[in-house]
Amino acid sequence: AGIYHSLWLKEDGSLWATGNNYLGQLGDGTYTDRSTPVLVESGGVSSIAAGGHHSLYLKEDGSLWGMGYNPHGELGDGSTTDRNQSILIVAGGVRDVFGGTNQTLFIKDDGSLWAMGYNRYGWLGDGTTSSRTTPVQIESGGVLTAATGYQHSLYVKADGSLWAMGRNNAGQLGDGTTTDRHSP
Repeated sequence: AGIYHSLWLKEDGSLWATGNNYLGQLGDGTYTDRSTPVLVESGGVSSIAAGGHHSLYLKEDGSLWGMGYNPHGELGDGSTTDRNQSILIVAGGVRDVFGGTNQTLFIKDDGSLWAMGYNRYGWLGDGTTSSRTTPVQIESGGVLTAATGYQHSLYVKADGSLWAMGRNNAGQLGDGTTTDRHSP
């Protein structure tokens, strides 16, 4: 679930959405809020991730799709234009996707970790605080899973190690400091 919208995936591979849609996050081609489910994709969807005000999903062919809020490049299409219909982000080879408040992380089949979107406190982990409108590689391989927080991101590597980046004002990165980290 996003902040005010929900996505769900049925057993038949269809994608459904409900809730706020003022930024197009439901992907039904409108900006109309929905109090009953609306069909977004009729089949072929393998996994979903709801960001703060954007939505993402993977198809069975490994392609990554997204819709909704995009002022910082959360959708990774090279623009900062909100989308009320799903757009193709990556044509194939994506294994998993994670939607944060204003960021997106995804893992490719080769275990590489990629990120895009808002990066004010370095939560994309690319060593900067610059927002990214196209995917930037964070790790070249060995990533098993990831998670996105409000202003930080985390991931686990195949060796069992846990990595974190982003805002750390309350110690949310768990490294014993309150120093923001722009790199994992």
